[in-house]
Amino acid sequence: MSKVKQLNEMLLDALARDLMDPDKCTPGLYTVVRGIVNDNREEADSIPSEALQKVKEAMAQSAPFKIKEATY
Repeated sequence: MSKVKQLNEMLLDALARDLMDPDKCTPGLYTVVRGIVNDNREEADSIPSEALQKVKEAMAQSAPFKIKEATY
C-alpha cells in the first residue's frame, strides 16, 4: 500500500470518528468531509442512496447548524 493511500485511509477513519463526537462536529469538519466526498465523487456515487439518506438524517439531527442541500 502506498503512503498516500495509507494516509488517506487514516484521514477517513479519523474524520468518521470525529463525526461521531459532538464536541468535534463543527462547520469546519463538515466542510472537510464535503471536500473529501467531492474529491472522491466517483466512489461516493456508488454508495446506495438509502445509506446516504441515513447519514444525511443523522448529520441533520446532530449538527449545531443548518446544512444546505448541495446544488449541481
